[in-house]
Amino acid sequence: MNQSKKVLIIAYLFPPIGGGGVQRALKMAKYLNQYGWQVHVLTVEPIYHVSLDESLLNQLPETVIIHRTQEFSFGAPPAVAVSADSSETDNSNQKKNVKSAVKAALFPTLKKMKKYALIPDDQILWFPSATKKGLEIIREHQIDAIFSTSGPYTNHLVGLRLKKKTRLPWIVDFRDPWTQNMHRPGVAWREKVEEKMERNVLREADILLTVTRSFANDFQRKFGNVIKRTEVIHNGFDPEDYQQLATIASDRQRCSFIYTGIFYQERNPRLFLQAIHELLAEGKLKRDLIELKFAGVFDYPGYTENMDCAQALGLEDIVKVLGHLPHQEALIELKSSDVLLLIADTAPGSGRYIPGKLFEYMAIGKPILALSLPGESTAIIEQYGLGQVVNPTSKEEIKAGIMILYEQWLNQDGTERSTVIEPSTSMYQRKTQAGMLAKLLDQITT
Repeated sequence: MNQSKKVLIIAYLFPPIGGGGVQRALKMAKYLNQYGWQVHVLTVEPIYHVSLDESLLNQLPETVIIHRTQEFSFGAPPAVAVSADSSETDNSNQKKNVKSAVKAALFPTLKKMKKYALIPDDQILWFPSATKKGLEIIREHQIDAIFSTSGPYTNHLVGLRLKKKTRLPWIVDFRDPWTQNMHRPGVAWREKVEEKMERNVLREADILLTVTRSFANDFQRKFGNVIKRTEVIHNGFDPEDYQQLATIASDRQRCSFIYTGIFYQERNPRLFLQAIHELLAEGKLKRDLIELKFAGVFDYPGYTENMDCAQALGLEDIVKVLGHLPHQEALIELKSSDVLLLIADTAPGSGRYIPGKLFEYMAIGKPILALSLPGESTAIIEQYGLGQVVNPTSKEEIKAGIMILYEQWLNQDGTERSTVIEPSTSMYQRKTQAGMLAKLLDQITT
């Protein structure tokens, strides 16, 4: 197809950076070409990122042009070198060690200062080089439209600067709310600063795009007087990612529960682990028939609450922490498991969120155990009959949900359900969603 229009996608999180946060920008870049839009991506040099998945870049067609620019970073505290024999350490090394020790001592303080200094997020340090590079891309390649997607919210500040400089049509895409997010720093003056930032972004944007109807309604209630137009394109899944999974099956030796993603204070597996412990103690579950797998971040570096809980409950032998996996490896783990865990937040308002992993679970086709408050994600699970929904704060409900799916597993005849992408889920498929975005881009550039 002869490309007549060009879009600049601003996405700090982009391959080879891995994780769920890159999928939306990646898939839009992959498929927009098929709808008449050549893609240029403005992103960061992934120097400071440890979760890398180079294989994701193989999904992109050659027409996608990626522009990278560096960010300033405090970096991690350097290790302090200590020699066993002080006589082997010369004067120069001693000076280096002293500097390293000072930096290591200061690093915790710098981390605490970040929420007061780095606004709206840590990636604001990327803003100067990103805006400079963005203007160069627009002028050199005659860009027709801008699409910025958050998080981080710095992406939208870059988009705002480019919009003001060029007056190009601009779509702002929120995968999560900004100042209405349930995870906020709680610093009053900072909240006011960020609310002003957000209002300026929404005032200039031609379209506000977000991923759930609840988010869209919240934006309208708070900023309806400045928003020009609001649209919803959900997160989703790419059927091409699942074509090679058809021959993968559970080993049927143990009922394997798996969770993929990140845990933190408001979203953790501890009540689920307690429920498993009690069912084992009650003799309702057999230890040699149960396996619990966790891919992603089980405990953040420096924290051990989840592993401590597993050990205190005596579950070390059935809890398997896989760590960060490349995307395709994570899908293989999902397909070879028996129950897909969806552990959602318990904070007020969390029902408005739809975890991105829900759509991957939908494509995998295995039963879901959702520890989730009522909302948009639970409605999708119930609409498509994807599994069991239980109250994430009720241990008894969690135990009941576990037993329903465990007994279903026990009663299976060994026949694996094939991964079939239902036509009714087309609105959640990445190619369809790229077509929806292309239509919006066509409208604001015509």
